[in-house]
Amino acid sequence: MKRIAIAGILASALATAYASAPEPIENYDPLHTPAPQAQRADRGLITGILQQGEQFIAVGGFGTIIEFSDPAHWQQREVPTTVLLTAINAIDDEHIWVAGHDGVLLQSTDGGETWQMRLDGHQLLELEYEWLQVRQAELEDAIENAEDEFEAEELEFELDELFFHIGGAEIQFDVGPTKPFLDVHFFNRDVGLAVGAYGTILRTTDGGANWSVKNGAIDNIVGNHINKLVEGPDGELILVGEAGLLARSDDQGETFEMLDSPYHGSLFGALYDDLGQLWIYGLRGNVFVSTDGYDFEQVDTNTRYNLNAGTLLNDGRVVLAGHSGTLLVIDPATRALLRFEHESSSPLAGVRQTADHQLILIGRSGLLTFTLPAVTAMRGN
Repeated sequence: MKRIAIAGILASALATAYASAPEPIENYDPLHTPAPQAQRADRGLITGILQQGEQFIAVGGFGTIIEFSDPAHWQQREVPTTVLLTAINAIDDEHIWVAGHDGVLLQSTDGGETWQMRLDGHQLLELEYEWLQVRQAELEDAIENAEDEFEAEELEFELDELFFHIGGAEIQFDVGPTKPFLDVHFFNRDVGLAVGAYGTILRTTDGGANWSVKNGAIDNIVGNHINKLVEGPDGELILVGEAGLLARSDDQGETFEMLDSPYHGSLFGALYDDLGQLWIYGLRGNVFVSTDGYDFEQVDTNTRYNLNAGTLLNDGRVVLAGHSGTLLVIDPATRALLRFEHESSSPLAGVRQTADHQLILIGRSGLLTFTLPAVTAMRGN
């Protein structure tokens, strides 16, 4: 299948594992095998991190979920799967969701102490295959009743692409589920979305008891990967993905408006700053910012490394993290930028601030820390 990497950090994800990975066993099923307890789980692949006050929860390879306030002292949680976990999102202090490979969605209702499987790849496959069959019938009927040849050709192209996805689903029925979720976001305890590879969008309105396929909610006929969901200050939802995919929803993911993307390479993340500006970033060091959520200007980053994640510092500056340990710290008002590199030169998948000038980084080398220079020095004053 003609695909580029799902996200920058995942390009090398499967090549990295920690020492206590399970030994190959007959009929091993990572989807429903509990995650192994590892002495150095903090040094394995970590792909997602959640910050709640002074507490952090990180997720990653082999079903790893670890919780800590100090990265030197962490506790691994028991998890009912060994697949790579990719993203984590909290509704409140108690209700937390995690997305992962093989169609996995996990939920905790006690602040991360315990975890339950709420969806797996087999269930995802059944949901999507049913939706594909319905969509096929709709397209065939629309082609038959097309008003002109041009409309018929467009519909036939969409139908051809749909057959590609149907074929992929039928292969999964034979070999088992493989499709990864890449992000999950809940607006409240009831309404949430999970997105991932090949344009997958699921939506729930009953807290994950039932899910509906929303793949057709955006103009994504070829099935570009969806990498990130970000909620804005007014409740708007921004979706970014492969090939410059960029969309917005103002009704909690029921419908989407396609936005004019300033870049046609992959976008790996987005965030809002304290000024209400929307930042999007991704492949080859590309960063763009919008003051109104629609028109974007490019920020000169002077780097070609992929940028995979970002956060706001306590003083309102934007920090982006990427490959080769790259860290970009940007003043959102002036666009002034300083670049740093973690001594590990390791691909980074996430960044959060602890206190003062201390950062927690996650990625291929697990949990890392970094100390930023003082704010006055950073701003060049």
